[in-house]
Amino acid sequence: MKILKSFDGTKVAYRQVDGKKNLPTLVFLHGVGGNWTVWRHELEAFEKKGYSTIAIDLRGHGESDSPLPFHKYKHTSFVRDVYEILKKEKITNFSLIGHSLGGGVVITYCSRYKKYFPSSVIFVETPSTYPFQHDHILNFGNYTTHLLRFIARHEATRADHYPHFHDLDLSAKGRKGKYNLIKHLLHVTPLVSIVNTLDNVEEYIFNNQKVIDKTLRDLNVPTLVLAGDLDKTVPLKYSQRIKRLDRDAIYKVIKGGTHHMVIDGPKKVVSSMERFFKKTGNV
Repeated sequence: MKILKSFDGTKVAYRQVDGKKNLPTLVFLHGVGGNWTVWRHELEAFEKKGYSTIAIDLRGHGESDSPLPFHKYKHTSFVRDVYEILKKEKITNFSLIGHSLGGGVVITYCSRYKKYFPSSVIFVETPSTYPFQHDHILNFGNYTTHLLRFIARHEATRADHYPHFHDLDLSAKGRKGKYNLIKHLLHVTPLVSIVNTLDNVEEYIFNNQKVIDKTLRDLNVPTLVLAGDLDKTVPLKYSQRIKRLDRDAIYKVIKGGTHHMVIDGPKKVVSSMERFFKKTGNV
């Protein structure tokens, strides 16, 4: 693992493995509440093929810093962290691969860093509009949303009742038992990070929907859109929306895929990505 001290002093952790220089570096971005380990199987598969990889713990997640101030979780800050890592490592030939929130980071990256552009992009279960009801965290009701925000903003309550583990392994090997969504998130990622991340994402999308849509329409690089047919968090309609905006994108529905298919069904994800890279010449 490496550490970047980003533009605002936040420390961002990332895992890097070097491979063949003639292949693009694959940059993996996880979703809210995750960390780099959700991509463990995908990383191992592509590293065996000689690809260089970078898997980032987004700020507030994994081994990266979890700052308390709300403004530290601006959506554009996640995006700039990615840019700063690529610049630090002097990587110019790369593919951006994002799951859920990570896919949103990819879209915004492409809208802001046109001179440092990816050679291809992959969206896995990614929404380009806010997938939850307004002012409802993860579509929980008013009472639960209020409770989660209270816990997130009161340090003593968090410390006494909701401890978490920064380095918890979320890969298929590392997970034990079945987690429902809220239990899973509360035990893996600081609640303040989840609340602040989602609230900032909603605000960004509300103010920038036209920019998001234009970015997708204007993407001029090979694009893969992967969706799980059993995904209830980001249903198929969100991936279909990206496909409508980016008509040249390759759209693939993975049967049996839930919102955690990068963990629970990695072989299908890898297979789809491999076919995409072969078809687009990224081999």
